[in-house]
Formats: sequence, structure tokens, C-alpha cells
Amino acid sequence: MPYADGWRFLGHFASADFPRDIFMPDNGHFEVIPNIVRVIELHLFDADQSLQVWIGIILFLASLYIGWRCIRGAASPERRAAAILAMVLGFCWLGNARTLAHANESVHAYAVLFFLCSGIGFLARQSGPVGMRNASMAAVCGFCAAISFGSGIAVFSGFLVIAIARQAPARSITVLLFSATASYLLIRSAGAGAAPELDPLRQLDLALRWLSAPWLHAAGPVVDPAISNRLASPIARGALIPVAERWEAAMGPAALARWPYVAISAIGISILATVTYRSIRRGGDGSARLLGLGMSWFALSVGMMVATVRTAYFDVHPDQLMAPRYLVWSSLFWSGLAITLVAGTQWPRRALLTSIVAAVTLLPSQFWTSQLAGDIRVVAGQTATAAAVGVIEPDLLTGETVAGELARALPPLRRLGVAVFAWPETGMLARVASQSVHDLAVADINVEPVANLLGPPGRRVRFIMSDPGAHRVLLIDDDGVVRGLAAPDAMRGAGAWIGWMRGQPATSRVRVSVLRPSVR
Repeated sequence: MPYADGWRFLGHFASADFPRDIFMPDNGHFEVIPNIVRVIELHLFDADQSLQVWIGIILFLASLYIGWRCIRGAASPERRAAAILAMVLGFCWLGNARTLAHANESVHAYAVLFFLCSGIGFLARQSGPVGMRNASMAAVCGFCAAISFGSGIAVFSGFLVIAIARQAPARSITVLLFSATASYLLIRSAGAGAAPELDPLRQLDLALRWLSAPWLHAAGPVVDPAISNRLASPIARGALIPVAERWEAAMGPAALARWPYVAISAIGISILATVTYRSIRRGGDGSARLLGLGMSWFALSVGMMVATVRTAYFDVHPDQLMAPRYLVWSSLFWSGLAITLVAGTQWPRRALLTSIVAAVTLLPSQFWTSQLAGDIRVVAGQTATAAAVGVIEPDLLTGETVAGELARALPPLRRLGVAVFAWPETGMLARVASQSVHDLAVADINVEPVANLLGPPGRRVRFIMSDPGAHRVLLIDDDGVVRGLAAPDAMRGAGAWIGWMRGQPATSRVRVSVLRPSVR
């Protein structure tokens, strides 16, 4: 189901003609390649998000495969195992759930990751000088990354570091520089990108804090009372809430604190600068170390870009600097740094043990970050259900979905009968329920009138029900007309459901029904 920016994209795609739909700049990004996938999905798959999900999975797995091919040349089994584990942690850590579990995000993020890894592979895997053919292929990968997402152009920094470390001839470096310049000019001419705002000290502080965000989210409940309070285990909540409150009292709110995050990033950058210098002096390292260098320089460049072009935004929304949506990039810095260090270490067994300890240490964070992903899914499902009915109450928790963008997207989507309007349950709205539905037994049903941002007032319906074997159910008035839909409300507990209905009749008993399997 669509969520957040996905609604805005769909509203544009459903309203614009080809090729204006594909070449639409959005919020400074020029996402041509992801937009091709999205437009095809809109017209062939009713915007059900499935094509984006599968393309995202394919790009993600392809990135892992290319990374593995770079790492397999490491000198010993222990180094290879440690480097692979570091890569998997960087790619698969559930701190990245905002991207891993979101179709609209995954298709552009993993397109950039795929082109980053592909370009590094062309530059790093083959022995000998970097020839024109490999440099040209990396340049093409960089261009494709740049037209996949705003941060994509930063892949050129990683490519250039690798080319310099491998003592590439001037003509090969020129090819990369030409592609980077052409990509930037194309993005700017299309109306995307943003002019940098120069405030060096402020932006250095922002970049350092942005880069350390994975440490904040990995520590989660230990440093942020809001996360501690959401833990499912009462024992964990009782133990960690006091710790998080003391940390917050000492360091400030987690999303706004400067220390120790600035120091952590400064140490990481110092290590990266050192290993990069040594690699250049040696005339290049193996492909595994170069993979890590390319990843880290890319992520560092993204952080500098974000801090430079979003300075004013972070002045207004300072809590967004370390938002989960950025973790897919910042985690690559630390993953790449770890790959570089373990692939070239003189103590391979210690490196492998350290990687295992890091993985085990991160294991608890998988639980609270997966819980956050589950909460986002619930919010997305409820927002989509309310949108399908046409009743968005002002206090509805919509997460990162902007109500105004959602409202503008719904009319063209309804006209095309796609997204939520392609659901068979939506097709039953305003129709008399027939033999195609089956009534369900519910408990504790509660109906309340609510205001509606989209039109006339409606009703909110809450109830308890055992699993009906469907993601959505129908809400039917006394007159037998289907006037609403409901979705699970897992954040309120097992068996809880919430739905919305059109209109506010003086008296009406609400029936809850489900479409028979043959109709879904």
C-alpha cells in the first residue's frame, strides 16, 4: 500500500502525461529510473506496490552479490568472512527498515546501492591499471545512480577515490569527472537539486551528527526514553527507562544531542582518511578494501550533501537530522569502514571475532527497529483504509504521509481505479451487500462521529475480532449498504480493529462482514 511520499508520486503519475510523469523532479530529487518502475506499476499493476517491492529486492540481492564478488578476493577465509558479515550488517540491519520495508523507498535506495557497487566492481576487481573501458562503465553507473535519487551523484566520490588509489591514468579519471559534471548539470537543468547554503561550521556539525545516526538507533532504548517506553517487554522497559532518562538528562534529547555523536564521527572520518592515504601510497589494495573505501566515501559525501542543501530545513526541523530515512546511507559509512579494516588486518581471527561480537551486539536493535517497522506498516494500512473510504479525521495518525498530499492524490487515483481504489472491498462501497459477503462476530464495537478533512463528517468504528482471514473488512449500515472499511489496529493489541464509515445517521447498528474468498 502507498505510504508517505508514495501518495504524492501516485497523484502526479495519475495526472501527468508521458514522459512528464517520469521526468518529474521531486523535492530536489531526479528519480528517472525509479519513476519508470512506478509508472509501469501504475498502469499494469494498479499501483499495488508489488513491482517496486520485487525490483527493490532484486537490486538489493544484486548489490550483495557484487559486494561478495569484491570480497571473495580477500587473502584469508577469516578476512572474507569478517568482511562479508560487515557488509551484510550494513545492508540488512533493520535500522534500515524505513527503506527495507517501504516499496517507494526501496526502489530508489537500492538502485543507488546497486549502481554504487557495480561501479566499484568495475574499478576495483580487475588487476592492472584502470582502463578506459572500466572507467567508462563506472561513469555510466554513476550517471544512472544520479538519476535514481538525489544522493546518487555522491557515488562519484567513491569512484574517484578508488581510481586515484589504483593510480588510474588521467584519461580514466577525466571520464569519471566528465560524467559527474554532466550528471550534475542535467539534474540542475531538470529543476532538481538545490543550491548549497554556505555555513561551514554549522554544516560540519550537522554532517558529523548525521553520520553517527546508526549509533543512536543501535543504542535506541538506552539513550531515548521514547523508544524505551515502546518496548514490548515490561522487564526491559523497567530496566532501560531510568537509564535512558539519565542519559537524556546528561546529553539532551537523543535526536538533538551533539555529544558523543560528533566525536564518534570525527574518529570514524580520521580512520577513513588514514586508511585511504595508506591505500593511495601502496598504489591500491585488494578489491575488498576498495569496496569498503568506496562505500565509506560515498556515505560521507551524502552526509556533506544533506548538511549543505538541507541546512534551513534542519533549522526548522532539527529532530529530522537523524531520522530513520537517512540510515540506509549513513550505515554504509560504518559498514564500508569495517570492510576496509577487516579485509586488510594483520590479525584475521581477531577481526572475525570482532565482527561476530558486533553482530551479536546489534541483535537487540533488530527487535525494536522491527517493532518500529511494524508500527509504520499499521499506520500505512490504516491511512490507506481511511483514504479508500474517503474519511480522514484530523487526528488520524498518518506517520510521514502529509494529509494535503494525500487529499490531492485521491481524485485522479479514484478516476483510474488504482491503488486503494483497486481493492475489491473499495468496489463494494455505497453498494448493497449481497451474498458475496459473510457476516463476522465482533465484540466491544464502538462508533463515534468524526470530522473529515476530505468532505462531510463520518464515523470511526472500533471493535475486537478474531482473525477473519482478510486484511480488510466491510462495515455495513442497517439498510444493508456498505459505507466503510476497517483494518487491523495492532498497536492497540491483538484482535483490535479500526475503521471509518461515510455519513452520520441518527441511529444505525453496524455490521462487520468480509468478502467471500471467491470475490477477493
